[in-house]
Amino acid sequence: MSTHPAADCALLLRGLHEALEIPEARWDRVLRLARMTGLHGRLAAANADNPTVSERVRRHLLSATRMADFSARMLDAELRDVAPLCGGDFPVIALKGGAYALQALGFARGRFVSDIDLLVPARALRTMEARLHAAGWESAALDPYDERYYRDWSHETPPLRFPGHFLELDLHHAITPVTGRRHFDPAPLFDESLPIAGSRFRVLSARDQVLHACVHCFQDGDLALRVREIADIDGLLRSFAGTTGFWPGLVERANALGLGRPLWYGLHFARSWMQTPVPQEVLSALPGPAAVLRRPMEACISLALLPPDPDRPPGLSVRFARRLALARYHLLRMPLHMLLPHLARKAWLRTRRRTPDGANENAGGGP
Repeated sequence: MSTHPAADCALLLRGLHEALEIPEARWDRVLRLARMTGLHGRLAAANADNPTVSERVRRHLLSATRMADFSARMLDAELRDVAPLCGGDFPVIALKGGAYALQALGFARGRFVSDIDLLVPARALRTMEARLHAAGWESAALDPYDERYYRDWSHETPPLRFPGHFLELDLHHAITPVTGRRHFDPAPLFDESLPIAGSRFRVLSARDQVLHACVHCFQDGDLALRVREIADIDGLLRSFAGTTGFWPGLVERANALGLGRPLWYGLHFARSWMQTPVPQEVLSALPGPAAVLRRPMEACISLALLPPDPDRPPGLSVRFARRLALARYHLLRMPLHMLLPHLARKAWLRTRRRTPDGANENAGGGP
């Protein structure tokens, strides 16, 4: 059975909320797209009791369930190990997957995690990093340029790993790069953060969690295969939308922090792709792209976000869209006078790695 990847992806996203009644041949494509996008655990959770799936499909869903359960156990174990390092002298906020698990949000069931993301005030960054190092977490060796990139220009320290452990740990002091076009003082995030009962961690407020998910999807990467981020935005909105004053508060907060544009993108694609119940007046109150750019931007972002046909390499239009999305990401992350030397250095290092003299050097590709 040959179908368009966009139609299969739409089916996959629908399958995150309801049991799918489709032929086995269609399941084959949906399952492959789910694995490509990291959504197979959530698909399995939503279809765990689906009586219409064949035994072959059920085995794939069971495998995804077991993998997701293992991921959840590893996340819980790492959070328990890190918790004693949160001494109460400054707030430690769990972000993304860790936050969703700590709050026991419904869409966290079956969601895979590859790292732990923590946010601390900039003044406490070195202190928390030192505690993690003392507890056995290690940073990868970086050259001086990459070390400076993280310390002076990024919004996080170099990634940390505990030898033999499953997950990486990313320690943040902001949710946008220091040099980024939408950088803002993160103090309001800490002011509105919420404690988790029985835990030393805190989480962002409901509206800040939505904003962070939108920023992470539409500003903090090249957009390739980020369908899972749209599913996260949908899950957060469905979890919090019933809270009194949520929608006007979300718009107000986005405008106050200068994050109206990434929020518009997040709400627009969640509504378009997953029928997330976003009121039209909320979208209208946000600074979306200019009318003349809206359709081209939507087409480009859709091509970059959506997984391509699993049976074929990405087509020219997909590769071109991803190139444009990567260029957009770089321009949002750094001003041009910093970006051009940074990209020139990365290109030079890639060239060095291709030569025999540079083949064994630690070129430090960097962020």
